[in-house]
Amino acid sequence: MLLFNFNHLYVSVPLALAVIILSFWYIRHVRARAQSLESVYLNHLAQLFAQSKRKYAIIPAMAEKVREYAPGESDLLNEIEREATRAGAAVENLKRTFRNPGAFSEIRNRENTLAHRLDLLNSRLDRYPALRNTTSFSEISGELKNLEEKLAFNLRHSNEAAAEFNSYCHDCLPRRMVVRLLGYREKAPLIEGIMIKAADAAAVKTPENTTVSEMTDRD
Repeated sequence: MLLFNFNHLYVSVPLALAVIILSFWYIRHVRARAQSLESVYLNHLAQLFAQSKRKYAIIPAMAEKVREYAPGESDLLNEIEREATRAGAAVENLKRTFRNPGAFSEIRNRENTLAHRLDLLNSRLDRYPALRNTTSFSEISGELKNLEEKLAFNLRHSNEAAAEFNSYCHDCLPRRMVVRLLGYREKAPLIEGIMIKAADAAAVKTPENTTVSEMTDRD
């Protein structure tokens, strides 16, 4: 009887240790992978916020330059400046609330409204050839176009990174249980319905308490 108990113990203890070691390994592996995936997502999101902030700061300068040559477009330019200011404020708010459901709805509405206004302005600029030929307007327009291209790039890659993070963390039950214990209880939100395109202006921790303000705000 004692020999049986000894043999049983001889087998069960190493087995239990093996299970514990494998469990710790799996948790460390899942945590490292989740952190890596979320880091990529948050980096693209931070780039989006930085570039959006820069874009909304440039638009009033562009509007002021247009106003010099096209005073008749003052009402439209005032609307564009108001929407740019509101969109900039929405971006600042979004840095703190981007994990909440529907957090992107305000910036989506602001950005789409602003894009329509800029398209309307662009369609009218053919009336002012002298404006298009100015160096300052060309420089502002070129920077806006460059920012729009960067925004489109980071918007696409942000959504791809969010989808990959969500698939890894939430589509497999064992991983979902582990990541919930690690603090990843919510999916990374996808950004949908924002009209970002290459604007032709010349023609215009990661657990849930992480905030985007903690990320590097680089362009």
